[in-house]
Amino acid sequence: MSTIVLPQKTVRVIKSVTNSTYLDIIGLAIVISASVALGYHKTEYKFSFNNHHYSFLLGYVSIVNTSLSMIGNRLVTKKNNLGNFVTTCNTFLSGAIDYLLGNVGAILTYPVSFVGNYLAFSSWKKSRVLRNIDTIFYRNIALGFVFSFLLNFIAFKFLSENGIDWKVFFAVAIPAGITFGGTFNTARMYPDNWFMWQLYNLTKIVQNILLVNIANTAKYTFYFFNAILGYITWNDDRKKGSI
Repeated sequence: MSTIVLPQKTVRVIKSVTNSTYLDIIGLAIVISASVALGYHKTEYKFSFNNHHYSFLLGYVSIVNTSLSMIGNRLVTKKNNLGNFVTTCNTFLSGAIDYLLGNVGAILTYPVSFVGNYLAFSSWKKSRVLRNIDTIFYRNIALGFVFSFLLNFIAFKFLSENGIDWKVFFAVAIPAGITFGGTFNTARMYPDNWFMWQLYNLTKIVQNILLVNIANTAKYTFYFFNAILGYITWNDDRKKGSI
């Protein structure tokens, strides 16, 4: 992959922004304000138990979930292993919310995300080395797509009442494949892995624009911007042999 060549003065400024707390606060502000402004905090999950009807304020939990995801993402960008721990724990919450909102495949796909995030956390505890692309990088991407297509096929074929809608299948399976591959590669700290997250964020931006989901569009636009900073910072640190 081609590298981005920037003056060192510009790189120093970018790295200071990448590692700043201010950007963490901006990211959280974008997520929370967009969600509240659009009324997502009022989203309810209604269910019945023992002939009684209940209403669960799923919207507030979703905002907490998204905020934790943002915090984890920013900590990982700053090469802080606490981010992998937060993301690993938050996988349970993300999977539960997706399942309640109708993604029956979440029961199969989120365990893969959990394992990938845990492997990243475990790997960073042992050693942290910024690596050049190797065969393992491409192997992890391939594995990510194999897991995604296989598990989503099982979910659409056997867990969904409506059978396989191939347009929806590919719309779900392709971003999930990118996520799995990117998560596996996070464990090995490839600076070029940020390009994978760029591709993922771009697909989610387009997807949410089509769905007129402004809150998620704002979130993934921030992630897109953050991934640019992450690549430039990690790539410069790799050149200098630093963490």
